[in-house]
Amino acid sequence: MSLVLGLQDGDDAFPAPARESIMEQALLPQPEDFPDAEERRLLYVAITRARLRVWLLFNKARPSPFVEMLEDLDVPVARKP
Repeated sequence: MSLVLGLQDGDDAFPAPARESIMEQALLPQPEDFPDAEERRLLYVAITRARLRVWLLFNKARPSPFVEMLEDLDVPVARKP
């Protein structure tokens, strides 16, 4: 079983808000044209490496855009009773 925490929107979000620091912009590679490309890859790896089941934990009041995309794709969901 795999567990992915923190899939919510906001300041402590995944994907993280855009880089704003001049130091980060200078030292880190330029982001790709595809929105949140690196974060998408990380979530893809977490989901596809799970052997049996993956749990995605998020704040229901402000889910990550990734959670909304998975819901739009009709990915099977098991909710906490």
